Amino acid sequence: MISLINRLFDFEAVIDQIWLITLIGMAVLYVLCNILPDRIMGVFLPLHNVFKPQTNVDLDYQSIGYALLHTTWVTRITHSTVIIDAVLWFVIFESWHWSVSLIVLLIMLVQSVFIGDKKFGVFFILMGIATYISALYLIQFLGLPSAVLLSKVVLMLGGLMRMLSHSAELIPPLLLNNSDQFQKLSAKNINWKIPLSSVIGYVGEFGSGLPNRILPVQVNYLYQNVFGIKPETTLAWKEIEVSAQKVLTGGYSQLNSLKNYFNSVVKGQ
Repeated sequence: MISLINRLFDFEAVIDQIWLITLIGMAVLYVLCNILPDRIMGVFLPLHNVFKPQTNVDLDYQSIGYALLHTTWVTRITHSTVIIDAVLWFVIFESWHWSVSLIVLLIMLVQSVFIGDKKFGVFFILMGIATYISALYLIQFLGLPSAVLLSKVVLMLGGLMRMLSHSAELIPPLLLNNSDQFQKLSAKNINWKIPLSSVIGYVGEFGSGLPNRILPVQVNYLYQNVFGIKPETTLAWKEIEVSAQKVLTGGYSQLNSLKNYFNSVVKGQ
C-alpha cells in the first residue's frame, strides 16, 4: 500500500489536474440539473432529476431508479464501492476543513428527516458516522497527504468504472429516441448523444459516491435485506424490484413518477 502511494506521488501534479477538472465538472452538472429545463438535461443524462434536492429525499424514487438502471452483475459490483467512496469523500472533506465533514453529516441528518422513515434514518445516520470515523482512521494510518492522494485516485477510478459498467445495461429512454422504452444499443440506432452522455455519465457517477447520493439507496437495501427490518413509511425492497421490473419491460409509463418525468422531458421539447 505504502509503495503504491509513493508511486502515485510521482504523478501527483497530473492527478491533481484531473481531479480539479472532474470536481468542477461535478459541481457544474449539479447546477445544470437544477437550473436547466428537463427537456435539455433529460435527453443527455437518464433520470437527471435525482440530482435535485426534492427528488434526492424521495427514497422510493431513488431506489426504483437505482434498481432500474443496475440490473447486471457488472453494474452491481462496480456500484457496491459507494460505501468506500463515502469514506474517501470524508477524507477529502477533512483535507478542506473539519467543519465540512460536520456540515455533510448535518445534511445527511436533514435528508433522513425529510425522507421520513425513522428506521431508515437511524441506519443512515449510523452509516454516516461510521464512514466519517473510518475516514479519520485512514488519515491517521496513512497521513493526510497520502490519504488524500489515494482518495482522489480511487474516487475518480470508481466513477470511471461505474460509467463503463453501464454499457452492459439496456439504454434508458430518451437517449436513442423519444420512446419511453429501454432498448438495446446497436450499430443501427447509436447516435451522437451516446458518447456525450458517457462523458456526462462519468461526472455523474463520480458524484454518486458522495455520502448523500447513492449511499441512502444502499443503506435502504442493506437494512432491509441484511438486517431484515421492515420500513415504516417507504417501500419494501421487494416492491421496489417489482416496480423496477415493470418499468424495465413496459417503459416509464408503468409508474406515475417516471411517467411524469418522461412527460416533463418530452412535452417540453
